[in-house]
Amino acid sequence: MDPRHPELAISRMRELMKQYDRVEKDMSRATTSAQLAQLEREGGLVVQEICLVAPRIHEAMMQTSRQRRHDLSRGIVEEQEQAPTVFVEPKPKKRTTRKKTTKKADK
Repeated sequence: MDPRHPELAISRMRELMKQYDRVEKDMSRATTSAQLAQLEREGGLVVQEICLVAPRIHEAMMQTSRQRRHDLSRGIVEEQEQAPTVFVEPKPKKRTTRKKTTKKADK
């Protein structure tokens, strides 16, 4: 990972964690010692890269914060992105009518 681009640290860390999870899952299913050795080497490289990327996470956070402070000082106030809200109109209630009854005439 290029240390000049801390904004890439978060996405890279997510990728590395997925790789780590995959290696660990494969280790639990390995059937030979050779497979385990290969997965150990691969996992070791993933962990090394995680250690190299980790210090850049704080830099990425501070860069985001500085950019937001800059935007706020210029009066750029945007709302947080949220999932779109879907409005569903309620169905109109059915009107019930009373059944008409005829009165019997008294004889």
